Amino acid sequence: MSLSQTIEQWFAEAQAVAQLVAPMAAFLGFIALGIMYMGSSFPIIGQWKQDNPRAANQVVMGLLFVIAASTVASLISFT
Repeated sequence: MSLSQTIEQWFAEAQAVAQLVAPMAAFLGFIALGIMYMGSSFPIIGQWKQDNPRAANQVVMGLLFVIAASTVASLISFT
């Protein structure tokens, strides 16, 4: 097996893994974001949100990154 075939195979496997992991990570991120917004009435979550005011912004940025990465991974094709 040549080096170029090995590299192509590795990228194909990386693409397959990214296409499986990205939607799961996005789903979990949306669930976490919903809990952060809707759970503010609970004292534990409300206190945590006060201590971490940028947490929601960081979750949204992470979700955008995951969605962009999954889009790029789905566009990559080795033929």
